[in-house]
Amino acid sequence: MLQWMRQAQAWVIKGVLLAVVLAFVVTIFYQWGVRSSGGGPTRSEVATIFGEPVSIREFQRVYNGLQQRYRAIFRAQSDMDLSERFNFREMALEQLATRAILLRLAQQYGVVVTEQELYDYIAGLAPFQEQGRFSPARYQAVLRSQVPPIAPRQFEAEQQQELLLQKVSTLLTEGVQVTDAEVEQTYRRDHEQVAVRYVMLTAPQFEAQVEMTDEELQRYYEAHKEGYREPEQRQIRYVALPLQRFAQPYDPAAEEVNAYYARHLETFQRQEQVWVRHILFKVASSATAEQEAQARARAEAVLASLRNGEDFATMAKQHSEDTATAEKGGDLGYFPRGQMVQPFEEVAFSLPVGELSDVIRTPFGWHILRVEDKREAETRPLAEVESEIKEKLREDKARDAALAFVDDFLSALEANPRQFAELARQHELDLVTTPFIPATGQVERLEGLPDLVKRVFALPELGVDTLQGQDGTQYVFQAAEIRPSTIQEFSVVQDRVTQDLRGQKSMELARQQAEEWVTKGRAGTPLADFAAERSLEVMETGLFRRRDPIPQLGQQADFSRVAFSLKVGEVGAAHDGARHFVLQVTDRQQADMQAYATDKPNYRKKLIDQKRQQTGYGFQQYLHAEYQKLRQQGEIVVNPQYVF
Repeated sequence: MLQWMRQAQAWVIKGVLLAVVLAFVVTIFYQWGVRSSGGGPTRSEVATIFGEPVSIREFQRVYNGLQQRYRAIFRAQSDMDLSERFNFREMALEQLATRAILLRLAQQYGVVVTEQELYDYIAGLAPFQEQGRFSPARYQAVLRSQVPPIAPRQFEAEQQQELLLQKVSTLLTEGVQVTDAEVEQTYRRDHEQVAVRYVMLTAPQFEAQVEMTDEELQRYYEAHKEGYREPEQRQIRYVALPLQRFAQPYDPAAEEVNAYYARHLETFQRQEQVWVRHILFKVASSATAEQEAQARARAEAVLASLRNGEDFATMAKQHSEDTATAEKGGDLGYFPRGQMVQPFEEVAFSLPVGELSDVIRTPFGWHILRVEDKREAETRPLAEVESEIKEKLREDKARDAALAFVDDFLSALEANPRQFAELARQHELDLVTTPFIPATGQVERLEGLPDLVKRVFALPELGVDTLQGQDGTQYVFQAAEIRPSTIQEFSVVQDRVTQDLRGQKSMELARQQAEEWVTKGRAGTPLADFAAERSLEVMETGLFRRRDPIPQLGQQADFSRVAFSLKVGEVGAAHDGARHFVLQVTDRQQADMQAYATDKPNYRKKLIDQKRQQTGYGFQQYLHAEYQKLRQQGEIVVNPQYVF
């Protein structure tokens, strides 16, 4: 498709791409939009969408991409079972269906991707560049190195489609605007302030008043039996097969090393990097125009001193408000593209070594940068990585031997699941049997295998399965015994039932007391009288805005909502779980409009961004509803052998 791109003549690329893109657009629209066979999926297909098949390979690629993306998002929560929280099969099918819907919309609105757009996009992708320029040889090498390898024709078709989908989405937000009245109204609302006095009631304050009969306890238990269910538990039997067990003397030939290097060139790519020092003058997101100007003035003053010869590291220690780097003279070390916010990154990579930047604004505040050094992107030579490649090939050979052993071991267990202990003895493996554990539990010493317990709970009794650990160790495991879920008898959980019912009743008493005090407060009784009745303290908040945390309470959405709905002197009740507030507004101040003219552009941009987000969210809801409707109408047919 992009043959001439894969060669080196840019002037030919453009001519060929035009014909290719037009042909591809026509073909895609024909397949997804016009032609519809109406047939269901065959055994080799996961589903059909608008009558067109979804191959197992295509579905698996989307499925794997979703899993990788969510693992990256939740990488800090390594113990989270993502497969338990997310139905990746359903998500993958919906993503494929959404693409089909968007392609139909593109046809409806005449959206196309030009040959220049496709060329510029692919040529601009960093993995295909060497020294900042597109490399046809590297382009082909990177695509060949993927697992499985991606044909250039397939890759180019996918990128064309991605650009087309982006254009359709952009159509939704291009015309979003806000009026001056909307901007002013939002500014006034955000800067209005109230002050409140309040009394707080909590459930524990009423526990002593709670009375319960045996009949009430029994009724509560009957109504909430599921809350006292003992979950199903399983005992696990497993053996561990470390990769070292299968290591063998092996010296890879030069041809093998060269082939591996060619297939995995991107692995040995060093990204372009820059070494930067910076000085930060923080600006809070809620800062006024005056505070913004003050921060910039401090930055400008320090920049002037630096240009007059002051030492950057010394000035960073004295003035930078980045606590992580100030003591290091503002040193951020080397970093590649993609790690810093966009304005910061653009300046860092564009400055010559040794140069100072102007003051630049990011979401964190005002910065001054100095570039200390740069490293160009390069591919590590084969000679430098040869030993690494040989070690990797040895590991691959050991892993292949381990997988072959595991396959034989599993086959023997599937033939006779009760011979696990005997097989472990024959192969001199340590057989471990765990205590009974619930589906939410973990196996001691195997916390690094978060999917293990979930996989065990998907097995029948004596069923077997296998997993690989991060260090390459293979685990063969079995659901040795299943203890079914049961609801515990009342006599066993009576203390828990008593505690739960007392908590529910005391919470309701606190709520009732708050509402009763509000009624009396509106009739003229001071809050101080209510506080004295229960030896409580009347608290004062001072002035705060809608989005501000409440002093001593933190973020309280219902408290703020009620406070801003009341006039000065009025009384109301707010509720936050087990805490209940009786509050009275003592002061209310309209927004100070002095800084409005300065802040107006930022507010307009913020409102436009909000509207665009709302539009995008609404469109996502529409696409989801369309997907559900298409499934109900039979336009999306799922192969029954795949469980969604």
